[in-house]
Amino acid sequence: MSRTSALWGIGLILLVFAAPALAQTIDLPRAVPPFNQAYTDGADAWGNCPLGTGGCPDQICTTGCLTTAFASVLAYYGVEVPVSSEHSCTGRARSGMDPGILNDWLREHRAYGHCAQDPFGDCCLVWERLPDGVELTFHVNRSDVGLNPVASVVIDHALRQGRPIIAGVHWGATCHGGTGQTEDCHWVILTGKVGETYSIIDPFNADSTSPYGIRTTLEAGVHGAYIIDRFVIVEYDGPGVPSRTESSASGQQDRTADRQGSSALVLLAALGLVAALILLVTVGSGASSGP
Repeated sequence: MSRTSALWGIGLILLVFAAPALAQTIDLPRAVPPFNQAYTDGADAWGNCPLGTGGCPDQICTTGCLTTAFASVLAYYGVEVPVSSEHSCTGRARSGMDPGILNDWLREHRAYGHCAQDPFGDCCLVWERLPDGVELTFHVNRSDVGLNPVASVVIDHALRQGRPIIAGVHWGATCHGGTGQTEDCHWVILTGKVGETYSIIDPFNADSTSPYGIRTTLEAGVHGAYIIDRFVIVEYDGPGVPSRTESSASGQQDRTADRQGSSALVLLAALGLVAALILLVTVGSGASSGP
């Protein structure tokens, strides 16, 4: 074996052992409940409930992805809201958090407004009228092919802080049929990251009997490979949210486990390097010996 071949062998060994050690994993400190906007067949199903006010023709199952995403994130924070029987889609007074309850609460509190694309009625969420304690930070992804470096850094930092992200996405030149809409065609929740792949909850599940959204990745969304247009970091500082100490302790445990796993991978990489050096010395000794 030549010295060049040995060097190639070293490179391959290091690649095999070291690459996993460099992959980062980011997880929220607790699971985000996944809700399905298209849940129309089952107990307290919300998919057919009217969305918006003022004669808005929409339903949760058709255009309620943003409301459904917020229901998941607010449930993650432990937020519950009450709805009177007068404003409840079910006709019963309720409290808690799911897309139906949140939509009823938003309707009751006039938290839907008119958008330019609405033919009539008030169908668009008014960000400022979400439940008290919700704090939003808005960002734009300035890239048509994926996440730009700045957006990626902002998203990663938020996830490490335990803050879910709701992202407006598109998956082609246009979406929603012949509307011509080219961005914010759908809303998903970013919940973590493995290597360079972001995990998401897609609030659209074609199974109308399931109340649960789809846990998948940004590249494998229900509608296609998603590209983020803009994203909203959601924080909550109000009743019901787990204490910062509790969340920090849980997050610290996850980070400790990640570090332990990374340390093991680094050790394997080091062993691979030692093996490669031994191979190089052996080959070098063989090459220098004469006939």
